[in-house]
Amino acid sequence: MVGFTNNTFHNSQILLSSKVVRYASWSSHIIYGSAIALSIASFIPSHWTSKLVNVALCPLLFAVSNRLDRLALYAEGYGSISEQQSHRAYSNWLDASLQPPKREIQVQAPVEQTAPVKFADIESSLKKPHLMILGETGSGKSTICKYLVSQVNAPCLIIDPHASPVDWRGFVVTGSGRNYGDIATEFERLAKLMQLRYEARDKGISQFEPLIVIIDEFPAIASSLGKGATDTVKLLAREARKVSIRMCLLSQGAEVKTLGLEGEGSIRECFAMLRLGNFALNHGKSLKDKAIGEALENSDRPAMLDQMPCQLPMLSDTQSMPVLPLPKDYLELVADNAIAPPSSALSAQSQSQALAPVFQKIVNFLDGRDWTKDYEIKASIRDFKDANTPLPELQGYLQFLETQNLLETRSTQRGSLEARTIRDKTA
Repeated sequence: MVGFTNNTFHNSQILLSSKVVRYASWSSHIIYGSAIALSIASFIPSHWTSKLVNVALCPLLFAVSNRLDRLALYAEGYGSISEQQSHRAYSNWLDASLQPPKREIQVQAPVEQTAPVKFADIESSLKKPHLMILGETGSGKSTICKYLVSQVNAPCLIIDPHASPVDWRGFVVTGSGRNYGDIATEFERLAKLMQLRYEARDKGISQFEPLIVIIDEFPAIASSLGKGATDTVKLLAREARKVSIRMCLLSQGAEVKTLGLEGEGSIRECFAMLRLGNFALNHGKSLKDKAIGEALENSDRPAMLDQMPCQLPMLSDTQSMPVLPLPKDYLELVADNAIAPPSSALSAQSQSQALAPVFQKIVNFLDGRDWTKDYEIKASIRDFKDANTPLPELQGYLQFLETQNLLETRSTQRGSLEARTIRDKTA
């Protein structure tokens, strides 16, 4: 049996995985056809014992065909990983073989003025509980995420409000089309899953099925769902690793306020921070080590892992991840519909009693008025005016109140928001 060393597949495994896929597919077709033939044969007049044998063999053959299809799908995922690693090893060998020959006589030893820059291994980012990838649009965040997650070989849950049909092929994406209601429900389900696993852990269960939660466009989610989304992410960041739940956050902003984690520096330590493109260049320039900044400027694809530069693997835009079945306890939560959406029967008054003061003041300001623009709210409420609150943050507050059925908002031509209080909606 072919094995692997240091998480690197042997070249022969490419052929092995392709053979497994091919033979499993052929066998599945043959067995499936035999099952169909036996099913038809059971309708032909014959002795009742023959019909009984045919009826007994058909489900067995269908089950064997199904298992072979699953084996082919599983082997196909390993085939893509092993082929990619084989190509990378061949590229490294080719680069080394094309280097000019070493001189036999060295006239003068070079004087090393600065210490060589040490590059981090990008796969070492998997050692931390969670991963955060920062980069502008088109920098390859999703491709790098797919590559790293494929090294873990665990089932994935995708949360992406801006997903297109080609972004996560083969996966069910939660929140696509800016469906933030589904994303809020998914966050509640994940918190419930972690709680159930900790209750099982208290009873002596130590092994759980792994689950990786990929959250793309997290600043947009935090802006739309407000404190509820960031609190759930903070909770998962602190405690989910012990029950085999890991997160991978993708973001276009590196500031703590943009990520909704302001004042939570300890939580940032739970994440391996992978910066791409201009984010890596700007962070390298902010460090005291000039050699790191120069190494990043000379790189075709600059990247930094925490405080060290790293080299990105050669990946194609069609990078894929193995599609593995989700954990059973998660599927049970989905089937039981344990997390229900907020009830619309609650009145605005009963909901507003549990609001934070910053939200309550907005509701009080809009009560009894018609449509009011967000910059007028900022100019009229002293807390926002004195604190110099940016308009995007105020718009996030208004959108959160809209999800609580307390306000109605609409966009204006200048990109601003107008809001008004919902009155007698449940009457």
